[in-house]
Amino acid sequence: MARKSNLSIEEQIEKKEAEITSLNEQLKNAKNDLKKLKDDKQLADTQRLLSAIEASGKSVDDVLNMLNNQ
Repeated sequence: MARKSNLSIEEQIEKKEAEITSLNEQLKNAKNDLKKLKDDKQLADTQRLLSAIEASGKSVDDVLNMLNNQ
């Protein structure tokens, strides 16, 4: 059996709209966090790659040529 709400229809609508607004803000924040994480990962990967190239004694062009000739 459904429980009767003490809120009017208008109040229920306002409550749902506020809930949706809050969830949209949480989603926006989560997307921003994800973008920052992806950017951080790309930067870390780039730094690792450059360190490996430098450690090999080869230039970036040498490595690119090796990759393109495979």
